[in-house]
Amino acid sequence: MKNTTVPQKLQTGFSFDEAILMAKFCKQIYQIFQQDDGSVDDTEIEGIYNSVHGSQGWEFAHSIRNDETNVRGFILKKKDAHQYAVVFRGSILTDRGSVELTDIATDIKWDLVKYASMTDPKIKVVEGLFLAFESVADEIKIFFRTLAGQLKPKDFQQLHHLSAERQLACVTAIANAGTIRLGTDFEQLVKPLIKEALSDGEIGNDEELDNILAVEQKALLQLEAVTEPLEVYVTGHSLGGGLAHLCALSLRRYIKDSYLTTKAYSIAAPKVGNDSFAKYYNQQIGEGMSYRVENWFDPVPNLPLPVPFPLNMFAGNGLRIGDLYLGNCVPVGEAHGVIGLGSQSVSLDFGGALEFLGGIPFPHSFDTYINLLSEDQERLQGFWRPIQDILGVFIRGLLQDHGSEIQAYFQEEIQDLKKELEEIKSEIKGLKDLGEKQKSCN
Repeated sequence: MKNTTVPQKLQTGFSFDEAILMAKFCKQIYQIFQQDDGSVDDTEIEGIYNSVHGSQGWEFAHSIRNDETNVRGFILKKKDAHQYAVVFRGSILTDRGSVELTDIATDIKWDLVKYASMTDPKIKVVEGLFLAFESVADEIKIFFRTLAGQLKPKDFQQLHHLSAERQLACVTAIANAGTIRLGTDFEQLVKPLIKEALSDGEIGNDEELDNILAVEQKALLQLEAVTEPLEVYVTGHSLGGGLAHLCALSLRRYIKDSYLTTKAYSIAAPKVGNDSFAKYYNQQIGEGMSYRVENWFDPVPNLPLPVPFPLNMFAGNGLRIGDLYLGNCVPVGEAHGVIGLGSQSVSLDFGGALEFLGGIPFPHSFDTYINLLSEDQERLQGFWRPIQDILGVFIRGLLQDHGSEIQAYFQEEIQDLKKELEEIKSEIKGLKDLGEKQKSCN
């Protein structure tokens, strides 16, 4: 499969290269967290990722994790550029040999709850997705606030109200983002302090935390704001796709537009909220900056399930069947459809949870999405190539036959523009002379 690249500057509109690269990142996150040793320190993940995938032009910047909610993600940085990618892992069935039900519980927790601190109570999101993202939102926001040079004293003060685990996640996020901005000198100051705080196998020592924060505050509160917006792709597969949409919106809400631009690509994501939320999301993110890649044979993008007819005529606010809630959820962003069951070579690999190396078509697999996107891109290029060749021959012929006429036309236009410019200069000079004469008279 050919390597994919993204534009040097983030642009609006759907891009196959961007979508395929994001789908590949989604595959990588399942695989890389199979190497997780279970500790809160993910330095081994960083080393493994850069060794295996470093040649693709992106490097590991920060590991996102919450062991209580089982949310996993990472932040990548494009080498020699201010582009980043936030990637969320989807659902898994087992984790390091044990049965993992946390993600399944999140997937079916479909109650609609008020979104954040919105003044409009009608803006609601799926509870399971909202709680899962909020469990890691603090470290993501502070990572990008650090990068953008937007940290304030209150950001450090608020860390003391978090649990020990979340404090560690946030100071690590600040350290990783600060290293990107300030380089190895800052890294050599703060990283050993974090390592020392973890050396006794215990976290939550206030004195150790204060030492880390003192170093970070001194170096980062004086950091100048970025002069050009940071460009951030946000992506995820399945459950991770829903988290990606919430992450993109969160970054837009908490970091000013002048400091950060986001673009979201979800792969096989479920629906995130109700119609009011979808309208709010689309307004905040903007047209051409959020895409859902959906396989027509994949049932997951249809979740959470709507209230079936004819019950929907009487249950406009949703329907509860035991612990299962059926609500009227609406997709966000713009859809990009693919279609296919998955080839015989597709692997059903979900982070060590489930793996069959072929023979079972699976439309929800990330491999299926990568293959279908790549095939569609090749078909589109094959369709346009003959047209481009014909147009190329036509234009070359036109230039050959009428080159002198075209050149003469443009030269005439340039001369007219020069004359207009001279007239404008003459008028400006006349006005200046008039102003000076009036001054002398006064």
